[in-house]
Amino acid sequence: MFLWMMCLLGAAAADSDTYQAFCVTRAEIQIDGQLTEPVWAKARVEKRFAFPWKKVPAPRTEFRAVCDSAYLYFAFQVADADIVVLDKLRDEEDEVFEDRVEMYFALDGGLKRYYCMEVDSRGRVYDYQGSFYRKLDPAWNWKNVEAGGSKQDDGYTVEGRIPLASFETLGFPALRPGAKIRFGLYRAEFSHDRSGRPVEQRETIHNRGRKLDGPPPIEEWISWIDPHTPEPDFHVPSSLGWLEIMPGEAAPEKATQ
Repeated sequence: MFLWMMCLLGAAAADSDTYQAFCVTRAEIQIDGQLTEPVWAKARVEKRFAFPWKKVPAPRTEFRAVCDSAYLYFAFQVADADIVVLDKLRDEEDEVFEDRVEMYFALDGGLKRYYCMEVDSRGRVYDYQGSFYRKLDPAWNWKNVEAGGSKQDDGYTVEGRIPLASFETLGFPALRPGAKIRFGLYRAEFSHDRSGRPVEQRETIHNRGRKLDGPPPIEEWISWIDPHTPEPDFHVPSSLGWLEIMPGEAAPEKATQ
């Protein structure tokens, strides 16, 4: 009952949290995790990321998005002094043990149908569809998605693009100026456990029963919107805001907000 009440309250509060993605004529972005293209300077920068379950400042996380007539382009720039990444994945679901950034797109405010994309520091995508509560289908794949990642001196950058046509195939409205859909932004901020303590493998809602050969990472969770849940959980309606498609491009004074 508590979870349902907090989800409903959070969903109402999140209505004012909107990321505006501006349209450009041609993005001409190479998906390499570098963000060197001039078009990225035209994107609004979202920096309001925090630890909902810790009273300490979160490391820097920035999100950007633009669209043209064919794709929604997205990028994350992440400060991370201890990147947790696996050299080899048994399958894409192994990303539950890695540092990564996440986006959720929902067809409705109650998460009856939603689609998730998680991207690690090397640009590898873990995508799945879901329905409330945590009925997840990792076998589902978002077709023709591209992503790339690059390591930086202070962390990593992720860049990618999603075909606009694929949103309509999934039941979303056409993502043209004026469209607005439910949207969430998140980050799994992990670190290596170098304590030397005995390895304890625990099944949680986050690792879905998977285990590593070595010690599991220390998990922290960062979100754009505080879902107001007692324990870390992004898969609730209260964690989502909105993605709004806007005509034109952001004014220069808005580009660094």
